[in-house]
Amino acid sequence: MELEFHGASGETTGSCHLLRAGGKTILLECGLFQGRRAKTYARNLKLGFDARAIDAVVLSHAHIDHSGRLPLLVQRGFKGAIHSTAATRDLCDAMLSDSAMIQLRDAEYLSRRRLIERVRGQRVGPAGHWRPSEDEPPSRGVSNLGAREFAPLYLEEDVRATMKRFKPHACGEWFAIGPQVRVRLHDAGHILGSTWVELEVRERSGVRRLVFTGDWGRAQPILRDPEPLRAGDVLISECTYGDRRHPPLDNTEAELEAAVERLMKRGRGKLLIPAFAVGRTQHVLYVLESIFERRRGPALRVVVDSPLAKRATEIVSKHPECFDREALARIQRVQSGASKRLHVSFTETVDDSKALNRESGPVVIVSASGMMESGRVLHHLAWSISSPDTEIAIVGYQARGTLGRKLVDGEKEINILGFRYDVRARITTMNGFSAHADRDGLMEALTPLAPQVETLFLIHGENDQRLPFARALRDAGFARVECPRDARVWRV
Repeated sequence: MELEFHGASGETTGSCHLLRAGGKTILLECGLFQGRRAKTYARNLKLGFDARAIDAVVLSHAHIDHSGRLPLLVQRGFKGAIHSTAATRDLCDAMLSDSAMIQLRDAEYLSRRRLIERVRGQRVGPAGHWRPSEDEPPSRGVSNLGAREFAPLYLEEDVRATMKRFKPHACGEWFAIGPQVRVRLHDAGHILGSTWVELEVRERSGVRRLVFTGDWGRAQPILRDPEPLRAGDVLISECTYGDRRHPPLDNTEAELEAAVERLMKRGRGKLLIPAFAVGRTQHVLYVLESIFERRRGPALRVVVDSPLAKRATEIVSKHPECFDREALARIQRVQSGASKRLHVSFTETVDDSKALNRESGPVVIVSASGMMESGRVLHHLAWSISSPDTEIAIVGYQARGTLGRKLVDGEKEINILGFRYDVRARITTMNGFSAHADRDGLMEALTPLAPQVETLFLIHGENDQRLPFARALRDAGFARVECPRDARVWRV
């Protein structure tokens, strides 16, 4: 077997791992890089391999940092099948279409702003203020859009062509990729439809097995728990939280309840929750419903401002096999509006979204994207981040270089869509919402496999998490632990 790691090597986005085995070339994931716009745009354009040479893709789950470059792969000539669960396929249909639309709208918006500057000849100094139209939020400082033309990586037509290549499988079902390779998927407990991958290659010397964790989940109140990993000769594991421990889920619910109490006490303003449309939004709604089921006092308005989150919440109901009965009932209760004290609505149009910017509150707005790098949440941030009546609850991992990471790190002035804004909002980090296992969860899952594993590769983790975790795994008995840094060939 040969392996090449074309993303998520010392970082947490752009997952893309190439395997040559049994006469086939297989991709594990094909995700988008996320971070600073110009840098990641250039990285996303470069696959690092010939798309026409790929025989198949095995996709662990639908998150955009794992699936987001599939349309680019198809656009570049990929003709094989994309293997996943049915739930992952359904989510990708929604997520990739949403990604194409966001890319197109962002390109149009950024290009329009650059054109406005050229026409007006306006260069605003540090003490000046942009004079917005009704649709443009107030900002401070000068645009740094530069001279680059903004073009989407792919269009909706590329997404439609991609969806035709999906081939869904049930968990536990073996399927073949050529005569010498077979694969099956197992529940990973991360998001709806997420899996870990077991792959067997028949060689002259016998059968060799590769196991890939995908994004390894944790016990959550919504999804079923991960199915235990099986041993393989080669193991590829994520390590997003390889050197951190999550607070208990009860603590996280208490943190969100405290943020709601602060909002209600103010009687105005917004609790803005940037959240991944798939998985995190549904988890947040689940917890909010739980809070208001026992809470006294006035009801609260919650708006989910993400067409993708609405579609994802609808898809949840179509896949009861992924949930326990109580969790599914609660999600359906929120979705249907049957919750008595929590008034949840989903925006339908762009105008509905814009109207939220002019609301005085109190209101909770849940909006994508989770790392605050694209989508409607950017406009909500632009309108609200300079107000002390805004609290921003960060409920997911923020990759290095993203806008979300800058807020977590305490930056007092940030750039949104080319303009600078003072940060006066309260920033509250709630790590307990993570759908990734923490250090203890990963150690519990991986350590029993140490005697049988020849080589363990750690990916999908920044080095401050990955390197300490590698040392811990060596101490736990793994003979060989590698931390790939680039796309070199590994023969295993």
